[in-house]
Amino acid sequence: MTNWKEHNEFQQALRIHLSNRGFTLNDDETYQSGIDCVGVFVENKLVLSVGLPPVSNYEIEETEHTSKYLRPHMAVAV
Repeated sequence: MTNWKEHNEFQQALRIHLSNRGFTLNDDETYQSGIDCVGVFVENKLVLSVGLPPVSNYEIEETEHTSKYLRPHMAVAV
């Protein structure tokens, strides 16, 4: 089974997607392999689905949980 945290091409595609959208991942994410994709989970919620080659060249789809779990929390001055 692939260790997605150490898979360079996968992690590069993920970093680019997150950076372009202002999202961040902590070290508590988990990865679940599918037939042609990898699910990225935070707190047992699917936050991203990453398509794998050759079907998809790491095309990333967001879910209803993406913004809630990956948007950096902003400090609010009172």
